[in-house]
Amino acid sequence: MSLAIKKPLSNTINNRAIPAANEPHGDVGREAIAAMRKMLGKTSAASKFDKLTAQQRALVFFAARLKPSEYLNRPLLSLSTNEREAVRQSLIALIDLGKAFSNMPLSREQFIAPRKTKLVAQNSECEVVSKHVDDELNSISQLARELMSELDNDLKH
Repeated sequence: MSLAIKKPLSNTINNRAIPAANEPHGDVGREAIAAMRKMLGKTSAASKFDKLTAQQRALVFFAARLKPSEYLNRPLLSLSTNEREAVRQSLIALIDLGKAFSNMPLSREQFIAPRKTKLVAQNSECEVVSKHVDDELNSISQLARELMSELDNDLKH
């Protein structure tokens, strides 16, 4: 039994290279994509926006000063021109914000640095408060036992 080795598909037509799907296609490709978007009635920005998670859309609406609960489930193109402009401006501001933090680590330690001197003082204060609370609870428990004992004696007589 012999196995035939298949020749890979050619990536040329009439000796011209065919660009891959993810390669730029020049002006012709951009025009074709724009024509398809026009037929679909949706811009690439609207398409991308509508694919955001609910949390991401809420953040954009909040930054646009639009109430997220009113707009969260609405597609971008259903908003008024002024609302879409506010969304556009908020996206620009959020992108700028992202750029400001893009080259730094965002680890928890960068934002929540421990302060040992304060923690020691807070821990000793907590211990004092905790001891006071424990003492009060023990006192209340003792009073409750005494009351139950008196109640049991009164019920027996």
